[in-house]
Amino acid sequence: MFFFASLPNMKPLLKSAITLAFFSIFLIVLSTPPAFSQKNQIDRINLNWNMYKKLNNSNLPFIAYTAHRTLHQYRATQKGSQLSLVFNVAVSLDGQQSTVDLRRLATLAEEGKKNLLNHEQGHSDLAVIYGRILYKALTKKVYTVKNYQKEVKKIYEDTLKELAEINARYDMETMHGEEQEPQDKWDLYFKKELKLK
Repeated sequence: MFFFASLPNMKPLLKSAITLAFFSIFLIVLSTPPAFSQKNQIDRINLNWNMYKKLNNSNLPFIAYTAHRTLHQYRATQKGSQLSLVFNVAVSLDGQQSTVDLRRLATLAEEGKKNLLNHEQGHSDLAVIYGRILYKALTKKVYTVKNYQKEVKKIYEDTLKELAEINARYDMETMHGEEQEPQDKWDLYFKKELKLK
């Protein structure tokens, strides 16, 4: 059924088609990311009060506390003297440690409740931002067979220490969300870092 191949003028066309097909396959291979590239999606956690453990008449100094878990795991593969690590980092709301005092929350007007939840959202956004920072730091590092466990642990601990420090700074600068101007500046920072619309 390939009658066109026998026509004398079709040989150059067939040769061009084969060359084009080979070139297309070559481009596809070049544009495919290498097998060792890593991606780890850490999405924003959109908070609402139903995600919190409910307390009544707590003696805690603040109406709400937001806590997160930042977990990491990795798989190490050794080929000769080369070591390859594949990482996964996850950030989640800690539903047992994140609390809201319902009695005290009820004393706030709707605007106050909205502002408080927005402030707590900032703590959540910081956890996500630093989860991404942790992932980037872990994947950029070059590891050896002798040092990889120690280095991974150090990067994890250093990043969580930075997160604790920036959370404290965030609370101090915003007076725990009571100062609107600094809160607005932080909100812009979160929007930029998380690439929110």
